[in-house]
Amino acid sequence: MKSPNRLQRSLIRQYIFFFVTIALIAVFSLFVLNALIMDYFMEATGPVKTEAGVMGSPTALPGMDSDQHERVFYKMAFQALLLFLALFAITVYVFGRWTASRLTTPLSSIADGIRNIASGHYHKRLNFKASYELAEIQDDFNAMAERLERMEREKRELAESKQRMLIDISHDLKTPMTTIQGYIEAMEVGLVDSEEKRQKILRLISDKASLMSELIDGIFELSKLDSPDYPLAVEASDISEFTREIAAEYYEVFEEQKFHFKYDIPDCEIIVPFDATWLYRAVSNILSNAIQYNPPGTTVELKLAATGKGVEIHVSDDGIGIPDVMKETIFDAFVRGDQARKSDGGTGLGLAIAKQVVEKHGGNITLTTNGQTKFVLFLPNEL
Repeated sequence: MKSPNRLQRSLIRQYIFFFVTIALIAVFSLFVLNALIMDYFMEATGPVKTEAGVMGSPTALPGMDSDQHERVFYKMAFQALLLFLALFAITVYVFGRWTASRLTTPLSSIADGIRNIASGHYHKRLNFKASYELAEIQDDFNAMAERLERMEREKRELAESKQRMLIDISHDLKTPMTTIQGYIEAMEVGLVDSEEKRQKILRLISDKASLMSELIDGIFELSKLDSPDYPLAVEASDISEFTREIAAEYYEVFEEQKFHFKYDIPDCEIIVPFDATWLYRAVSNILSNAIQYNPPGTTVELKLAATGKGVEIHVSDDGIGIPDVMKETIFDAFVRGDQARKSDGGTGLGLAIAKQVVEKHGGNITLTTNGQTKFVLFLPNEL
């Protein structure tokens, strides 16, 4: 239902008031003119008495002809007209100022606001008192300005993030490359004088090359996930069996690293739509981080729980935890749990990829650190 046009009704009331005021001024001017005429006749002749002793009006004006009376009448009419015009001008001025304060001032403020937006000053807001429709325009304008300011801030943050990402990529590729070059030069000049040292250096070179390859693959995967047109091979499958397979694969890995690994997975089937390849990458990234950033003896738990709207995959540990200053940026690219920019500290892309994968499934990922570090991946029943 369309809302009533309160501005139109307000303008109609104002113009009715204006015309009523003009009519009253006209009536007052005629009243003044009549009073002047009556005073003129009374002064010219004076009152007369009738035979009954009652006051009466004169019947003639001695000593004056009709032309003189006409000139006197026009003079009185002219005076009444001047009075009418003076009162009319005052009324128009007051009404104009009043109308301007209710319409022109808000419209001028809106025009200034539009110019501010056009020049990029998104932080400025409108603040004026007006009728219903203009007040709605003010509220909508301020909401639009707030959205534009937020978009501009996000755009600036994205540009800064991309700049940091380029710097981090350059650093993470240059560091292992420098190490590899150094080892190769040492072998070329004959500083490696034994087969044992040679094999050790070759293993180090291989590790650095693998890290570079992993970093490049991670950047490529993240760029694919960032694309809104990138499709996932989603199929409705048993996520309980999927989680059991991950638990079985990582059980020996945790045992080798002297971690305590627990899992809690329902025996029944839970059918949800998901891309097994990408979801495996997301869960394995979090499990790998638990191994990489925690000391031996840490307890890691993998849990699958069904909810009313989908399923949750919990990955928690009681290790060293995540600093509070990193909670807001932990899912950004190139952020590492140890806050160190070192070439052997992982790519810093694992959690960023996990977040993108879960969001591509229409879900979300959250982090809690109340006594233990817990990541919760929520997947809906339907995309």
